[in-house]
Amino acid sequence: METFVITIDGPAGAGKTTVARALAQRINFVLLESGALYRFITWLLWKRGIEIQDFASKEELRNYLKSLLSKLEVRLTSFGTKVIFEGKELSEELRRKEVEDRVSHVSAEITVRDVVNEYLRVLVEGKKVITEGRDMGTVVFPSAKLKIFLTADLEVRAKRRFQDTKDRDFKGVLKNIHQRDVLDSQRQYAPLRKAEDAIEIDTTNHSVEEVVEQIVCLVERAMRWEEEGKP
Repeated sequence: METFVITIDGPAGAGKTTVARALAQRINFVLLESGALYRFITWLLWKRGIEIQDFASKEELRNYLKSLLSKLEVRLTSFGTKVIFEGKELSEELRRKEVEDRVSHVSAEITVRDVVNEYLRVLVEGKKVITEGRDMGTVVFPSAKLKIFLTADLEVRAKRRFQDTKDRDFKGVLKNIHQRDVLDSQRQYAPLRKAEDAIEIDTTNHSVEEVVEQIVCLVERAMRWEEEGKP
């Protein structure tokens, strides 16, 4: 099977995961949630009491991460990305406050991103896949068949994230979203930005169903062009 990649990028709370999951089920693609890999690494480092700066060199960090990922099982389904480590599927662990507060700092490290990106590219080979994250269309899969960039107002994004979190007040969630925007957009390597050939969709005043319907039309056009050999 030929690889067919659709990327969905955008800031935290723009609806990437929800839209990507609904779209994957609608068009029968598997879903790669890149954030799951970064959250896994962040969670494990936190659990083991390790900081990025504890490694003596980038090469030592690279080898450590590659060793971790070699022991990780990742299953791609149309319902999402399943992360299984040491025989246990991780879910709530990856959504802990400790992970939420650290993941942008960990994922900003160039060595971490390089290792994860290499892993993701191998993971999608031979699959029809929807990938979502912050640099899927710009760095990880620059030759994707279709690139989508989702946006939404800051407060709307914070409200959405607030509904998914526990034991946190709205002001705290709003502050965290804003901080992640700054970190993600200003990081030196692979900052959050819209790819030149990406199609931007503002989800602020649209339901998930409306956004998915719009993307389905774009997917059908992209697949038709692929069959006809158009660039």
